[in-house]
Amino acid sequence: MGLVFNIIIFLFIILSILLIYSLLMISVETKSFEFGVMRMVGLSKSGIINMIIIQSFMFVLPAVFLGFLFCFPGLFVIFHFVFTADMGLDQNPMPSNYAIY
Repeated sequence: MGLVFNIIIFLFIILSILLIYSLLMISVETKSFEFGVMRMVGLSKSGIINMIIIQSFMFVLPAVFLGFLFCFPGLFVIFHFVFTADMGLDQNPMPSNYAIY
């Protein structure tokens, strides 16, 4: 069961990386004329790279925040369906203090 969850998590990670990459590539390709105009006006190459990095953070940071916000209610629902009380396992998906030490 753990292997299946690890494979699913790995697929979600690959899918999210490809999605962010495609969003950035589409954005860069559609703004190539604007980047050329900015370079002509006097923006350096490092300025354009900084703009692209800031734009990538604008994609990633809300996704990470919303992912953490929605993962805990989703984990509670999944744990209550997958791990029933008759299994003798803890139904709380939150790690205990033993996970820290």
